[in-house]
Amino acid sequence: VTFDATFNITLQHRTALRAGEEPCCMSWQLMGTKGHWTPSGCTRVGGDTLHSICACNHFSAFAILTAIHPITDSFALTVVTYVGMSVSLVCLFLAIITFLLCHSLWSVSVTLHLQLSICLFA
Repeated sequence: VTFDATFNITLQHRTALRAGEEPCCMSWQLMGTKGHWTPSGCTRVGGDTLHSICACNHFSAFAILTAIHPITDSFALTVVTYVGMSVSLVCLFLAIITFLLCHSLWSVSVTLHLQLSICLFA
């Protein structure tokens, strides 16, 4: 439910803010069966190191999230993530193929490893 006017909510910080920390008023937004924190509809209008005053235009679950540094996506970290996941999935697929094709290796242990590999791949 969104309102035309805003209302103030005062939230207490769990610990005092330190120099460089920037608090942000956030609300929980559901999208189907999943949810995420969003700053839309809620802004910080005041406060000190122990409290934040948020002006919001809707009812929801509210929180103060802080970041020491601005949050940015690192291109290098994204590349390492995708390359690492790709290599891992290829190796896992090769392990599954090896377990399936090498009947001379069959034992209870190999069967358990095969089932674990299939679960990890799925």
